[in-house]
Amino acid sequence: MTAPTFNPPSEMSNRRSIELLALGVGPAMGLNGRTTSCYLLRVGERRILIDCGPAIVQQLHAVGVAPHQIDDICFTHAHADHTLGYPMLMLWRLFKAPAGVGLPRIIASISTMGALDGVIQHTLAGEAAIIRGAPRVELPTHEPSSVELADGILLRTWPLAHSPYAPTLGLRFEIGAPPAQHVIAFTGDTGPCDNVVALAHNADLLVHEANFSARLKPELAGGAFGHSTAQIAGRNAAAAHVKHLALVHMDVSEEGQESVFIAEAAAEFDGQISAPMPGVQFTL
Repeated sequence: MTAPTFNPPSEMSNRRSIELLALGVGPAMGLNGRTTSCYLLRVGERRILIDCGPAIVQQLHAVGVAPHQIDDICFTHAHADHTLGYPMLMLWRLFKAPAGVGLPRIIASISTMGALDGVIQHTLAGEAAIIRGAPRVELPTHEPSSVELADGILLRTWPLAHSPYAPTLGLRFEIGAPPAQHVIAFTGDTGPCDNVVALAHNADLLVHEANFSARLKPELAGGAFGHSTAQIAGRNAAAAHVKHLALVHMDVSEEGQESVFIAEAAAEFDGQISAPMPGVQFTL
């Protein structure tokens, strides 16, 4: 099986390909053009959004995708940089989507779903009842689970280690059937956690947060504040036997140090490693 390749967004095809577009790859304070973590997964004509930070409408516009084209939104956890675009995307859908286009399906843990409803109630109280009527799938917060999103698209989730106030679900998308199955896994925000290996087992692509560098900040080598280092990401990728590791969510204070993060992960993992910028597309 070949490793994912990079193609510009203009080369996205209409066949049932598997394409992941990085809309934002930054941490909570996503400066210098990185914006906060958000990804668009397209399987054929189905579009699945992973997380929905404050700049989501602009992030979609930048790659030529309209908010009404999103079929599903999967949330890893409730922190602001992953959710605060949700009210604006839903508002756009209510008032600017073409006639007959409904709301996207919302997929999140029970804990995160409650936080999403709270954000809507506080920011769009007049439309809250309509938005809460969107299709939704509530998943267990503290145990593994799975749900079939569409024919040939299975989502599996594992609880990871981030914050007691915003529990994280790692997301694993299994696309197609063995032996031609492809897997893309996302950690969301997480510190060291054994479940990452199960989440990423034999994945074609693992999108793993690496908020810190053990080389640049040795005092944080074990991870800190519910976040990982590039070293930890590399170890997880090696243990899970993934093909491609994408390092994201790097602290903005380390701007320009991407090569250090990659080298740190490469000391643990001998597969393909990248530190993508917004607009990079992975094609399987």
